[in-house]
Amino acid sequence: MDDCSDESSKKAAEQQTEDHQSRDYGGFASLPTDVLISILCRSPASDHTSLRNTCKSFRTTIDSAAYKGERATSGWAEVSTHLVSGEELYDRENLNGPEDVSLSDGDVDEDATEEERAAALQWKIAGKRLGEIIEYYSELGYIDEDYGYHDITVDVVVDGERCGSIDLVLFPRGDHHNYPFHDAADAQSSELQMVGVRLFDSVGRLKVRSIKNAELISGEAGKGGFLHIKTVRINEAYQPMDCTNIVSEAVRSALSEPKLDGKWTLVTAISDYQVYMTKKEMEFKRKIRYSEGGNAEEKERADKRFWECALLDTKTLLRVGFKQIAETVSQKQNPYWLFALPSFLNDPIKSFEEVNQMALIEPPDLPPEPIGVDGEILQATSGYCIAMRQILDMVRTLKLDLDKTEQNSSGDLAEMERQFAESRTSIEEGKPDTLSDERWEEIVAQVERGEEMLRVHRDTIEEMVQSQRDKIRNKIDVQMPGAVEEFQKVVIALVRKGGSIRKSHAIHCCSRFRITQHIDFLIDLVPPEERAQALSSWDACGLTPLHCVVIDTPVISDRDEYLEFVERLLGLGADTNVKSAKGVTPIGQYRLTISEKFDYNNIFGMQIGDEPAEWRPFHRKMEGLLRPYRGETDADVEAKCAVLDNDVDPNVMEQGGDAVEDVWMDDDEGEDADADNEDVDMEGDDESDNEDDEEEE
Repeated sequence: MDDCSDESSKKAAEQQTEDHQSRDYGGFASLPTDVLISILCRSPASDHTSLRNTCKSFRTTIDSAAYKGERATSGWAEVSTHLVSGEELYDRENLNGPEDVSLSDGDVDEDATEEERAAALQWKIAGKRLGEIIEYYSELGYIDEDYGYHDITVDVVVDGERCGSIDLVLFPRGDHHNYPFHDAADAQSSELQMVGVRLFDSVGRLKVRSIKNAELISGEAGKGGFLHIKTVRINEAYQPMDCTNIVSEAVRSALSEPKLDGKWTLVTAISDYQVYMTKKEMEFKRKIRYSEGGNAEEKERADKRFWECALLDTKTLLRVGFKQIAETVSQKQNPYWLFALPSFLNDPIKSFEEVNQMALIEPPDLPPEPIGVDGEILQATSGYCIAMRQILDMVRTLKLDLDKTEQNSSGDLAEMERQFAESRTSIEEGKPDTLSDERWEEIVAQVERGEEMLRVHRDTIEEMVQSQRDKIRNKIDVQMPGAVEEFQKVVIALVRKGGSIRKSHAIHCCSRFRITQHIDFLIDLVPPEERAQALSSWDACGLTPLHCVVIDTPVISDRDEYLEFVERLLGLGADTNVKSAKGVTPIGQYRLTISEKFDYNNIFGMQIGDEPAEWRPFHRKMEGLLRPYRGETDADVEAKCAVLDNDVDPNVMEQGGDAVEDVWMDDDEGEDADADNEDVDMEGDDESDNEDDEEEE
């Protein structure tokens, strides 16, 4: 009975308080919700707590999504950020503290009390926690133990409440160009690996002109800390009607965090549709993507919304002060890449109307994908080119195996024949007096058995070699002509149905696979007045046939095939001056491809049998063939491969040519390092001499 009485009294008191508040503030509380929101939204965030406690109507209004949206759109919302320290991050990820901590023998005395044991355990837990924080975290967040980059989390706070976060990654490139940038970027994520290869060389120096041109001091963005925005996630209530105010202020605040001051010289970001797409829209998009529902109209609507959100994020970054990276613009409906320097953040945040008037750098209009009969020609060409490529690759593999077999077997047979010849000579000289007749007969029989085994071995090798030659001959004399004949029949039939070789981009496809058996046939089917255009026009990817030849990473064993195909296209009239959608001529595309090859090899240490010295003769020939007679574009020049053009290893420092060490230096260590250069060089020479001696042995 007493409990029921207390509960009734409590409810009565609450009701009395509500009635009192309603009487005192009845004028406001009775206002329509939209009017009340417009009045309250001008109040500072510091008053929200007291306003919530005023009455139920105020509390409901302030906590509503409509109120938050009005604060965001009207500009009254107060936005701030907080960089989560490593210690805070550790405690968030380990809510129950370190795992697997228990007392062991020697931690406490045998006669310790329960209180003493509990205190000892807490002391041990605290010690392990501190050790893990020191090893894996810093004041900026998580720190990678191999490459020293920081994964940074910044909390977004709106009107005093945490409503989202921004994830960044910071790479400490330093000032001495000895940081293994591509290795670190690849270890961080696939997105950073893509950014690293596209924008930087292997030690983090810039490759793109648009960023270099924006530098106040030449080279400043190519050294020091590099920052990349990975994700931005903010409560969708603060983004009503795609309002970009809160996200813009949050990103600017995050980049201006005091702990990051002086830590970075360049920040990049790739537009992300998820910043503005609501949960409901994301769920619908996933259903459409995995064919769980939705008709053509719904799919079109989902795609349209996808790009609207990506464009909104781009405009958000432009408001913050970012600029587009022109070199990354290639095809429509690709994410926008943007960058900012610290000086860009000195100006006020731009208005949405202001950035709406800014013209984005857009890719050129590309030819449409072939459809109808032209699409059938392209599909047939692709299928037969793939089949022919497989045959050619098999022939190459068989030839390599045949050469290896002949080389190895010839050496083995020669050595065996020499040994048995010596044995036969000794037998023909007669039995030595020191040997018994029985022993002599054993030796003679052993030599005769060996000679017979040699004959069998020779016959086996000859059969093996002949079998490999027959396989090669079958593919060259039977399979390849058969595939060519079948392909020609199919294409001729499609051309008679009204198909166009030029519009089908079949020549581009053939060039991509380097199928010389098809190229002449396809050209003959093009009307003479269209041949120049067919050999130098873009396909749906913005590439000419010459670009298509060199866009795939070449293999050293196929170098002659690449050169022959380029020579064939040039002989037919292909133009080396035509730029692709990326703004590079074929020579620039070749340089991009070969640079990415050596960057990739350098990341994974795949240099054996593929050293720059093997490539340079091929490189010089290819450069000579592809050089545009009207001159190289800026993009062509920027794409030059440092490894092959400068005869230097990508892992060599600029200063003095000293080899880069695995451990990079922080900026504040530069003076000490310079002072010790002579000692380091002498030690390096000794180590180099020792390595040379080991290689000779």
